[in-house]
Amino acid sequence: MRLMLSAATWVLLGLCASAPALAAEATKTIKLQLPAGVSGPVAVENLVGTMRVVPAGGGELSAIAVVHAESEELAGQVRFEQVEGEHGEPTLRVRYPLERYPTIRYPSGSAVGAFVGFFLGGGTEVRYDGSKARINSLEGAVLYADVEVQVPDRAGQVTFINHVGLIRAEQVAGRLDFESGSGGISLEKVRGELSADSGSGDIKAADLEGSFGCDTGSGDCELTGFQGHEISCDTGSGDITLLSVDSDSIAADSGSGDIRVAASEVGKFEGDTGSGRIELRTRSARLTRVSATTGSGDVILNLGPEAGFEATIEAGSGKLVSGYADAEPIVEDGEVIGYRRGDRRIQIDVDTDSGDLSLGP
Repeated sequence: MRLMLSAATWVLLGLCASAPALAAEATKTIKLQLPAGVSGPVAVENLVGTMRVVPAGGGELSAIAVVHAESEELAGQVRFEQVEGEHGEPTLRVRYPLERYPTIRYPSGSAVGAFVGFFLGGGTEVRYDGSKARINSLEGAVLYADVEVQVPDRAGQVTFINHVGLIRAEQVAGRLDFESGSGGISLEKVRGELSADSGSGDIKAADLEGSFGCDTGSGDCELTGFQGHEISCDTGSGDITLLSVDSDSIAADSGSGDIRVAASEVGKFEGDTGSGRIELRTRSARLTRVSATTGSGDVILNLGPEAGFEATIEAGSGKLVSGYADAEPIVEDGEVIGYRRGDRRIQIDVDTDSGDLSLGP
């Protein structure tokens, strides 16, 4: 959703962004470490604030929670404990006094995405630690925690859950899942089996290795620099942008956003969008399969000057244009429905209601 904000609205948003320094009067630091010898999946969970994931100096997973509150008495009621997670996994959880304070004010929600949730939607409600909590930026007790998680080299499977607020991870490795209900996710130089899931925030990643799954309800998914086996991206209404990636397969699905893959090496590509455009620019010698489906957007495929392919299109009212002068038309019932060229190594299927297909080097 694109928002046109008035000057007065931006001023109001700016005031809210600067609120934490004025409103939070007390802080408390709590440290917690996962006991040695714990095996299997583990999780770290926070209700509201930021979560930063960094490499550990030692061999055990540990975390530091800095609690921010409007009073020392309120900060003193927050605990950081190991509990049993939803699936029985050991979980390091920041525990809030939600029985006494079910409405929490988080003044540091400063992004436009947070503005949409808090100001137009009246905040957000989540189920957390057995209680219901309402998070907004205008009313309730000022209370949140910023958590730093220190992850060892061989972390195994770890899930990082931050219900409201940003998650940022740098230079860590493992089977890592990052989950945010209302907030962005930022990953940089992370390796392994990776997934990032946000309800309403943008997901931005750079220099990843392994496999990567990206899922966001109303934000964008942007990945720059990747080497590995598989990329899977799904957005409800946001754009998907993949730049300088080297992957055996890419699957990209957007409800109404654009899908763009450029300067990349790929073996198989599948793109599906309701009303956006699909753009694939690659010279990959590994490319063997392209499948693209759009409701009303164009499909642009730039495959390099040496590409051999067989491309067919099913279109309601779209056009088919080939920039390869030596491509042979595929004619059915007197109508050109595709093109063949060279060894036909790349099989291309395009389905669009009203968009065009453009093939070129």
